[in-house]
Amino acid sequence: MLQCLKPWGRLAAVAAVTLLAACGMENRQMASSSPPPRATAQASVYQVVFDSGSDSINLAGQRAIEDVSSVVDGNKTALVTIVGRSDATGGADYNLQLSKKRAEAVRDALIATGKIDPTHIHTAWTGEERQDVGTYNGVSESGNRVVDIYIR
Repeated sequence: MLQCLKPWGRLAAVAAVTLLAACGMENRQMASSSPPPRATAQASVYQVVFDSGSDSINLAGQRAIEDVSSVVDGNKTALVTIVGRSDATGGADYNLQLSKKRAEAVRDALIATGKIDPTHIHTAWTGEERQDVGTYNGVSESGNRVVDIYIR
């Protein structure tokens, strides 16, 4: 389940969106349930939570995809940044690839709605780095098995 971001987490989210947007529209790559969006000063943030070891979007994740596509529909200036993450279960290389697959699954689902210009989507992934919930290696944590979707 989504847990409220700590103040530093919100600041980091805004900073990440600002930095990614500043990189332009090129598709650079960095190494579930759907709660309501969290609004920051510059972005709305949605989150798709995944089952351990999975890159399949569940029903709650599909609702998040629908919510994002409805918000962006018709907004020609909206920029969407997708950041896939994983928990610390498994090896670092596996987690990096899993976070990439999760980010790509969310990107593909957003594009499939037909409401978001694919050139306005930036996709990134971090693996088990930059977790919201600090854990030890091997610890499964749903708060880290997510794809964050930032709309700006």
